[in-house]
Amino acid sequence: MGNIINKLFQIISKKTGFDIIGVKKYSANFSYLIGEYIFSLMSSLIVGIAVARYLGPESYGIINFAISVYAICIVITTLGIDDIIYKDMVENSTNRGFIEGTALFLKIIVSLIVYVIVCIYGYFSFTGEKLQVLLIINFAVLFQPFSVFSFVFLSLAEGKYASISRIISYSASSIFKIILIIIGADIKYFAFAVFLDYFLLFFVVAFIYKYKGYSKIKLQINYDYLKSLIKKAPVLFLNVLFFTSFLKFNTIYISYIYGDFHAGIYNAALRLTEAFYLIPAVILTAFFPAVIKAKSLGEEEYIRRISIFLSAFTLPFILISLFVTLFSPFIIHLLYGEKYELSYIVLAVTIWSVPLIFFSTVTSKYFIIENKVSQIFYRSFLSFILLILFNKVFTNSYGIFGAGLAFSLSAFISFYLVDIFFKESRRLFLIKTKSIFFPFTYIIKLLKK
Repeated sequence: MGNIINKLFQIISKKTGFDIIGVKKYSANFSYLIGEYIFSLMSSLIVGIAVARYLGPESYGIINFAISVYAICIVITTLGIDDIIYKDMVENSTNRGFIEGTALFLKIIVSLIVYVIVCIYGYFSFTGEKLQVLLIINFAVLFQPFSVFSFVFLSLAEGKYASISRIISYSASSIFKIILIIIGADIKYFAFAVFLDYFLLFFVVAFIYKYKGYSKIKLQINYDYLKSLIKKAPVLFLNVLFFTSFLKFNTIYISYIYGDFHAGIYNAALRLTEAFYLIPAVILTAFFPAVIKAKSLGEEEYIRRISIFLSAFTLPFILISLFVTLFSPFIIHLLYGEKYELSYIVLAVTIWSVPLIFFSTVTSKYFIIENKVSQIFYRSFLSFILLILFNKVFTNSYGIFGAGLAFSLSAFISFYLVDIFFKESRRLFLIKTKSIFFPFTYIIKLLKK
C-alpha cells in the first residue's frame, strides 16, 4: 500500500512540477482539511436539516437572520486583514511573534466595539425572541480574535490542528442541538447552540496553540506593523465587507420585505449551496502556500500552478451545479419535507454560484500575491451593487426565486465576466475560460495524437 501511495505522489509531482516532499506535505495538510470538510458537511446536512425541520421556516428564519448579522460582524472584526496576516506568516516566519501579537491586539479592540454596536442596534430594532437570539449568537464575536492562532497552523502547513478544532466544535454543538430537539427546547436554546459552535472553535484553537508549544514565542505589539495593517485595512476591509454582505444580504432583505417565514425558505436552499463553498476554501487553504512560494520561482511557474488549480476543479463544480439543478425538487423534499417545498426553486439557481465563488476565491488570492488589493475591492463592491439592483428587478417581481437569480447573476458578472475589462485581470480571465473548456481541449489533444 505504501509503495502505491509513493508512486501516486511521484506521478503528481511529475505532472504538476511540485517537488515530491512538497506534494506529500500539502497532500497531508489537504487530507485533514478535506476530512474536516466531509465531517462538517455531514453535520450540516443531518443536524442542520433536523433543526430546520424542528423549528419550522419562521423560527429558522430568525436564527439565520442572527447568523447573517454575525457574519457581517466577523468581517468588521477581522478588518479584512486575515489574508495579509496569513501571507506575512508564510513569508516572514521569523517575525511571527509581532505579527501574531499585533493582529491579536487590533482584533480584540475592534471586537469589543462591534458587540456594543450590535447590542445598541438590537435594542432599538427588535424585541422578544428575535432580540435574544441576535444578542446570544453575536456574543461569539468577542472570541473571534483568537482565530489569529489558526493562521500559525496554516502557515506551517499544519492545517490538521485547525481541522481538529472545527471537528470538536461541530461535534459538541451538533450533539447539543440533537438533545434540544429531543427535549423540545425553544429557539433561545438553539441560539445558544450556535454560539457554542463558534465559541468552542476559538477556544480549542487557543488551547491547541498553547498545548503544542506555539505560545513559547513571545507575542509583541509592533507599532510599525500595526500602522502597516491599518494602512492596508480600509480596502481589504471594504472588500470583505461587501463580499460578505453580498453572501448574506438576501437573508436580511427577505426577512425585512417578506418576513421570517420566507427568509427561512430561502435559507434552507442557501445553506445547501453554502456547504459547497467550503470546497474551494479547503483546496486553497491546503495548497495555496505552494502558489505563494512559486512566485519566487518565476512568473511562468507561478501562472502554471494557478492554471493547474483552476483546470483541476472548475469542471467538477460545474457538474455538481448541473446535478443539483436537475434534482433540486427531490433533494429539498427528501431533506426538508413539505414545509420547505418552495426552496427547490432557490436551490436550482443559487447552486450555480459555486463555480463562480471558486473563481472569486482564486482571484482574491492572486491579487493579494500581486499586491493589487484594490482589484479585489472593485469586484466585491460590484457584486454587492449588482445584487441590490437585480433584487429590485427580480425579487420584487418573482419573490425568493428572483432573489436566488439575482444572487447568481451578480456572481457571474462580478467574479468572471468583469475580468475581461481590466488589464490586470485579462490574463486571469483567459485562464478561467480555459479551465471551463479544459476537458474538451484535452480530449482534442489526445485525439490528434
